[in-house]
Order: sequence, then structure tokens, then C-alpha cells
Amino acid sequence: MGRAARDPEAFAELYRRHYPAIQRYLRRRLGDASVVEDTVAETFMGALRGIARYEDRGLPFRSWLYRIATVQASQARRRAARVAMERLKHEPASCSKEEPPSADRVRAALLQIAPRYQAVIALHYFERIDLEQIANTLGVKLGTVKSRLSRGREALRRKLEKLGVRR
Repeated sequence: MGRAARDPEAFAELYRRHYPAIQRYLRRRLGDASVVEDTVAETFMGALRGIARYEDRGLPFRSWLYRIATVQASQARRRAARVAMERLKHEPASCSKEEPPSADRVRAALLQIAPRYQAVIALHYFERIDLEQIANTLGVKLGTVKSRLSRGREALRRKLEKLGVRR
């Protein structure tokens, strides 16, 4: 990582290696493609600015990027939520029990829950990261991650019900 602070090609290699995972994570957190691309760019710009201060603490480098992306997503979420809410106003809310909720409905519901729950749900269920690594990535205790995951699932369930999605 030290070389990446001085060598643009070394940082470019890190970018190429980690871009797909960061983009996928942010797509699930934010939904809107243009917001996602802007936030991915902001994430890597933040990483480039902070790479000289990066300390290897035994965690994957990607965990550091997820942490930066989580902060950027929280900031972008406030802006993206207004757009998503406008879209939801114009979308019909009917969904039968036999019909599984669409990815758009789940994403819209995810956008409406607290960012601290969004991050844990997206990292665990979509990125398939174990709870201990999520705790390290977010800088919180394992019990906090478990609590946020439980509360986040409940908040997501309530939002889906409000959108007309039933189990």
C-alpha cells in the first residue's frame, strides 16, 4: 500500500482490483446508477487522499475501502433518498403474496431505513461478509453489528409491509 501512495500505477491496480466489489456494495446501498458512480468515484478519491495514512492492521485492504464507501454512501443516501421517494410516489404499491418483492422494492425499502442498518445488511447479505469483519470494517463491536442486523431486518420488514409487500 505504501507504493500506491507514491505510484499512480500501483493505485490504479488497487482501483481495478477493488472497483467491482465497491461498486456492487454501493449499488445495493444507493440504487441510482449515477449516484452510485459518483459515490464510487468519491470513495476512491478519498482512498487516494488517505492512502499515505493507511495502516495495515491485519484486515483486508477492501475493508478499509468499504469503510470509506460506507461514509460516502451515508452522505449520498440523503441526496438519493429524495429521488427514490419521488419515484415511489408514482409506483403502484400492490404486490401479491405469491409474487416475490422486486429488487427495486427491496432497494427502495432499504433506502428508507437508517444508514447504520443499511450498511450492516448490505455488507452481510449482499457482499457476504462475516459479522466479525463487518465489525472491524465499521469500527464497532461484534455485538453492535448483531444488534444492528437484527434491528435492520425488522426495520426493512416494516418498510416492505408499508410498500405493500407481504410475506
